[in-house]
Amino acid sequence: MKQNEWTKDGALKQKLISTRRTIHQHPSLSCHEEPTAAFIAKRLEELEIPCEVLLDGCSVVGTLQGKGDGPVVGLRADIDALPIQEETGLEFASQNPGVMHACGHDAHTTILLGAAEVLSGMRNELNGTVKFFFQPAEESIGGAQRMIEAGCLENPHVDYVLGLHINPAFEVGQVGLRRGKMYAASDMFDIVIRGKGAHGAHPDEGLDTIVVAANIVNALQSVISRRVSPFESTIVTIGKIQGGTVRNQIADRTELNGIIRTLDLKQRAFVTGRVREIAESVGKGLDASVEVNMIPSYGPTINDDAVFDVVADVAQRVVGEENVFYEDRPELGTEDFAYFTLERPSCFFHLGCRTPGTEKQVDLHNSRFTIDEDCLMVGVALQVENTLALLRHKKGE
Repeated sequence: MKQNEWTKDGALKQKLISTRRTIHQHPSLSCHEEPTAAFIAKRLEELEIPCEVLLDGCSVVGTLQGKGDGPVVGLRADIDALPIQEETGLEFASQNPGVMHACGHDAHTTILLGAAEVLSGMRNELNGTVKFFFQPAEESIGGAQRMIEAGCLENPHVDYVLGLHINPAFEVGQVGLRRGKMYAASDMFDIVIRGKGAHGAHPDEGLDTIVVAANIVNALQSVISRRVSPFESTIVTIGKIQGGTVRNQIADRTELNGIIRTLDLKQRAFVTGRVREIAESVGKGLDASVEVNMIPSYGPTINDDAVFDVVADVAQRVVGEENVFYEDRPELGTEDFAYFTLERPSCFFHLGCRTPGTEKQVDLHNSRFTIDEDCLMVGVALQVENTLALLRHKKGE
């Protein structure tokens, strides 16, 4: 089949819908994706795309070798579901109680399988190689970094990586793009304050950790208000405070649990360092013992300018310039795709999934979330054309 002719293939569209509904009916939680991975591997084998199952059977990497010796392009989809009881009422609703594809990973997986099918049909025309990354655990412990550590970006060496996420903020046929910083890094932290208990009537005999905690919370606000540029989006949130046992007792232990969100590696290092320094110095000044435990999570997702330009050009050709929206602000949520952007020139974008003409749709991570399945063909078209465009690039360009 010649390039672009496949976009009018009604049989392919129906196959995409059928595939998406099958995956939707049988969702797999993070770190338990073996059934989904087996389904993917079987489909790739039917397409004569060699594949390898990684991470204890929860991840699949397929490799399609073209005729030429051009670049190697990686395409990524996340495959895990969420611990949510589905309430859509769809005839193909989840058959696994308490598990649902409420974030659209069923669509992501379907689009990548569709792109694999189209590209496999033109393998003799491909100037290079395409690798398909079906990634687990995006919704929990993360899978991208573990896939990279398992060697998915090598043998052959991957030059570019592309990813997408469906987004009900956009209608089917619309695309959301952002140059540079797109998603935030996330770092969780626990601050444990130890003092000395005493009766509330004799506070001088104790060391009140709740007072120390209050001072730490107030001091941490200065990280954002006085040490970070107002043009930089950074958040330090204390979401939980736990200390004391009764109202008339000085608390000998208080714990603060929080999270930091930043948009680049330099800012990330600075803010996490300042949170630690402030907490420890406030504790020292008030004679309390303070222990700070940082728990790093996903890094910032930063699109490469050159790859972004390719994706933007393709989007304008595929959906029309009027349907390409350049997002003026980054998301302060996180995305596991960040690990690919740190390793290779990459681009991540938003794919519209809301039915045209509707003003609002239930958002992601909701028990009633669903998509307009016409977005599947649009997603395949974009990823196929993105891949073909990148395969025309010279290595290292």
